[in-house]
Amino acid sequence: MNKRVSYMKTYLLTWNPDDYSWDDLPDMIEKCRQGIPHERRWSCGNRKTFPIGSRVFILRQGIEPKGIIGSGWISKEPFLCEHRDPKLAKIGTLQRCIAFKPDVLLNPDVQPLLDPRLHRIGPLAQFPMNTAAGGIDISDCATAVAEQWQKHLVTHGLLLASADTELSAFEGITRSMFLTHRSRERALRHAKLADVKRRNLDGRIRCAVAGCGFDFQERYGNVGADFAHVHHLRPLSESLSPILTRLEDLAVVCANCHAMIHRGGECRPIETLITRKENNA
Repeated sequence: MNKRVSYMKTYLLTWNPDDYSWDDLPDMIEKCRQGIPHERRWSCGNRKTFPIGSRVFILRQGIEPKGIIGSGWISKEPFLCEHRDPKLAKIGTLQRCIAFKPDVLLNPDVQPLLDPRLHRIGPLAQFPMNTAAGGIDISDCATAVAEQWQKHLVTHGLLLASADTELSAFEGITRSMFLTHRSRERALRHAKLADVKRRNLDGRIRCAVAGCGFDFQERYGNVGADFAHVHHLRPLSESLSPILTRLEDLAVVCANCHAMIHRGGECRPIETLITRKENNA
């Protein structure tokens, strides 16, 4: 079995309170605490490529305390939008933004931020604390940043929120790593559903299994709108370590097809799943 090369594209977004008042930060912090999925657009500088599902860290600059204030996952590739500065927006100035789904946000007034300046040796010693613009690629030090971020959250009791009962068996760093994986999977699922809606002229979501096409909204009405399962076309077990899953690595499927795809521990191809069931009848 061929193993895929593992990698995780990681980018740095910046926030300077002197330049921009993050008015909805308390609301976003509370949603993160409760594990409620939500999305936020953010300026990404001049970079034009941000793969959906990439990791992002948010760096607070300007006034103290400075440091990493949050993390999340890219949910929408760069797009042009109205400039956040009202004066520039009034004259039609646009800025390039991405959308991300945060999994952890800290309140700098009461919670300690992760300050890379305290790491004078090692990978974080070269962390770009004074970068002039957000959107820079920090993949080279992504592993070190992620490890220190998880240690920081565990040390200060700032773990990601989750209502999963299966988490009772996890503690400390292991629990934090598991929750990080879960938060990324949620962000990817939402991004895939949004992508399918955008590509379909009628904005509906249907099962991608050949010969199925089940539509939850057609069957259940409004309660089924925007709902489906999201399936990894390539089993995650094929990789030696976590990789960057792209939207094209995912497929929207109905619950029945998803169960049949994996029945018996297999990962059957969606192109021939219906045929397989007919032949085995």
